[in-house]
Amino acid sequence: MNFGNSLAFNSAITGSGTTITLGASQVTYTGQGSFTDTLTLNTTFDGAAKSGGNILIKSGSTLDLSRVSTLALVVTATNFDINNIDPNTKYTVVSAETAGGLKPAPADNVKITINNENRFVDFTFDASSLTLFAEDVSEEVIKKEFTGVTQTSFERMAQAPNGSDARQALNDFGCMTNSQVVDAISHLIQDVVKPSDTIAAVNNQIIASNMSSSLINLNARM
Repeated sequence: MNFGNSLAFNSAITGSGTTITLGASQVTYTGQGSFTDTLTLNTTFDGAAKSGGNILIKSGSTLDLSRVSTLALVVTATNFDINNIDPNTKYTVVSAETAGGLKPAPADNVKITINNENRFVDFTFDASSLTLFAEDVSEEVIKKEFTGVTQTSFERMAQAPNGSDARQALNDFGCMTNSQVVDAISHLIQDVVKPSDTIAAVNNQIIASNMSSSLINLNARM
C-alpha cells in the first residue's frame, strides 16, 4: 500500500506480510483493521516541520497489530538541525483518538531502522507508543569521532548558543562524510591556526567564525 498524499481511508482492512509506504503523508483511518505476520511501515520524519507520515485511528475504529510477528519501521529522517531540537521534537507513527483504538504489537516485536543524514542527531524510540524522539548528541560524537584541533574547535562550537554562526556551522559539519570533514578542516583553518606553540592561544571563536563564513564557498566546491 502506497500513500502518496494525505487522505482519509475508510474501509475494513486485513493483511499478512504487508508493506505500507506513508512517506510524509498523514492518513486518518476509519474502520476495523488487523495485520498478521510481518508489517513494514516506511515513513519520513521531517525535523524542520517536526512532523512525519503517520496513521491516526479515528474514534470508534480499531487497528489491531497485536498478532504481528514483526513490526518493521523504516524511518527516513530529513532536515534535522541541532539548533532546532527540543523536548517537543518527537513523532508518533500510529496513534488513536480514543483509548483502545490501537492494539499495539508487542514491544519486542517492533524493529526500527532510521536513515539519518546528520551524525550529530540521534533518536530514541518508545516501542509501546510508537513514538520517536530526536536528540542533539553532538558533544558525544565529537569526543568519539574527532581528535586534535578539530575536536577542540568542534567542542567550542557545540557550546555556542543555538542559532549562532558556530552552531550553524557545526550542524553543517554533521551532515558531511568523514572525507568531507577532513577536506573542510584543511581549507577552513589553514589561515587561522599557526603551526607552532601559539595554537593554544588561538581564539576558537575566531576559528568557528571563519569556518562558518567559509562553509558556503567550500560546499559549492564539493
